[in-house]
Amino acid sequence: MKLNLLTLHESDLATLPDGVYIRRLTHPITEMFMALLPAVEINGSSKIAVVLGPQGEAEAFDNVLGVTAVFVEDFDFAHFLAQDRAAQNQQLLELLRQCLMDIAHRKGPNLQAVQAINAAADAVVQRQFQLTLPIKKLGKSSRDRKSRVEVFRRLDSEVGEAWYCEVTRAGQSTPQRLWMSDVPGFIDRRDSFKTAEISGNSYIVKSRLGWVVFETPLA
Repeated sequence: MKLNLLTLHESDLATLPDGVYIRRLTHPITEMFMALLPAVEINGSSKIAVVLGPQGEAEAFDNVLGVTAVFVEDFDFAHFLAQDRAAQNQQLLELLRQCLMDIAHRKGPNLQAVQAINAAADAVVQRQFQLTLPIKKLGKSSRDRKSRVEVFRRLDSEVGEAWYCEVTRAGQSTPQRLWMSDVPGFIDRRDSFKTAEISGNSYIVKSRLGWVVFETPLA
């Protein structure tokens, strides 16, 4: 089974300052990593969770029903939080790289997985922990072709995960950028922004459940 969901977050027993959530820091990194990771089988799991801090009574899994969970109990939160954001990003990425390689090797050498893991991690660094993904299926043009909307998913330390569209209207040469989600954001919104359509003079985006989650006029 190919890996399709990756998380890196604190354990329930981790002690952190009020308002600090490791998952908010890691979300853009894990999503960038997954976007750049070639389709590969790490250990047969479709979901892998790397958990920082004391394990307590929580269970660690090794490909149980397609899920693997590993704990890094000796993670030094105080040292981590004392660093600047660039150093934090690098530390988290390298931790993720090492944990995934360890998981890949549990049942013997897995050169294909290791090469894919290293390629994805190196690509995140090369992009300086910033990635903008065009969402082509949500791009739409008006019937008269005078207006056009393009949608993008942005991942970086500043916005976390944020979606925006660029709207080019009739008579305009420069697109207008509109944020479609909260900034900063810390959740995967791919199911929230599932389909798009032009209805009358409006561009509309709907969720997987068919709810309207974004709308902007084209005229």
